[in-house]
Amino acid sequence: MNRRSLIWGATFTTMALGFMITLELTSQPSYDSGQTSYIDLRTQVEEQAQEHQLLEQEVSKENAQLAEYKAASGSLSAMRAVLLKDERSVQQQAGILPATGPGITITIQPDAKLGATAQEEALFPQQADQWLQEVVNVLFGNGATAISINDNRLVTTSSIRLVSVDNIGGVHVNGHPIDYPYIIKAVGNISDMQQALQVQVLQGYFEAMGEDFIVKQYPSKSGVTVPGYTGPLPGQYAKEGNG
Repeated sequence: MNRRSLIWGATFTTMALGFMITLELTSQPSYDSGQTSYIDLRTQVEEQAQEHQLLEQEVSKENAQLAEYKAASGSLSAMRAVLLKDERSVQQQAGILPATGPGITITIQPDAKLGATAQEEALFPQQADQWLQEVVNVLFGNGATAISINDNRLVTTSSIRLVSVDNIGGVHVNGHPIDYPYIIKAVGNISDMQQALQVQVLQGYFEAMGEDFIVKQYPSKSGVTVPGYTGPLPGQYAKEGNG
């Protein structure tokens, strides 16, 4: 591998690392109520704690990577091996590659048998993006390493938004519209994720709005597969200037 290839490899690694650090799953509020304010506040606290944890992990990884670079200095083949290893590691952590492992699925869909009133049933469609965001935050903060909603991988630049057109609203993930049933797949520590969902009483909240909240465990090594992210990366469309 020539020097130019090494430079391109290092450039990709740096770009993807920046892509991975800035975890910012966003949603647009669409319903103003005390319950919504509570969700927003709790979401902000969880996002700050998660960001702090991710930054600590990133510092540790950067120190280990620096040690590898120093050890490989002076050897072109050793440096190449380090860069290739870093490239795949960064792709995995940034969500570009699929992730498979033990995990859970959560299915969310209307269920008239839950006995919610018409007014209660109307709440979820007006706040669906915020409730899905809440579930994702709880999972990411408690053992999940990869998450998708209707096979849309959630990464650092992902968004969960409620988009209304002609007074008809629908949830969009990564800019793609999704519909019932909402199926959340999460790879990670099953026990931690389930305990967190129970502590937050999320199933109760969803059922109070007439929504099924069905959690299933898949403990085997091939239990859950979350697809890789296929959208544009930050800087992908940047153009080189002429100076």
